[in-house]
Amino acid sequence: MFLCHRCTLNFVSNTPNEVAREGMEAWRRGDFETIERMLDPNVEWRWFEPGDWDCRNREDVMQVLRQRFEQGFAKGDMTFRSAGEDAVIVVAHPSEIGGPDWPDETATVMTFRDERVVSMQDYRTEADALAAAGQT
Repeated sequence: MFLCHRCTLNFVSNTPNEVAREGMEAWRRGDFETIERMLDPNVEWRWFEPGDWDCRNREDVMQVLRQRFEQGFAKGDMTFRSAGEDAVIVVAHPSEIGGPDWPDETATVMTFRDERVVSMQDYRTEADALAAAGQT
């Protein structure tokens, strides 16, 4: 597991883990242009259960990331785990920032193609994400 404190976006021979950490560091800085370049135009971001909150393209994802940034979630600690050749799991603890109405833990499996994020799937726990990614 890795905690990202300082990252720069390079796009040259980066592993999914490195690209994810660089993207999260850009988010911490409010560098939305960098994040947008990292996302496939047709990226999807799905929550634990399907619903209206699911993101179906880059614009949807960017809107949520901007909202969460304004709410302070970019300040939270995140851990990164490799999840195979083209994926990484990002684990966060939203309740540390958002309070008791937010989950204690969430984990997102981010899938990459050509160093761009093509899908993100949220899970309630790191264990659930590891199992879904075949990493248990």
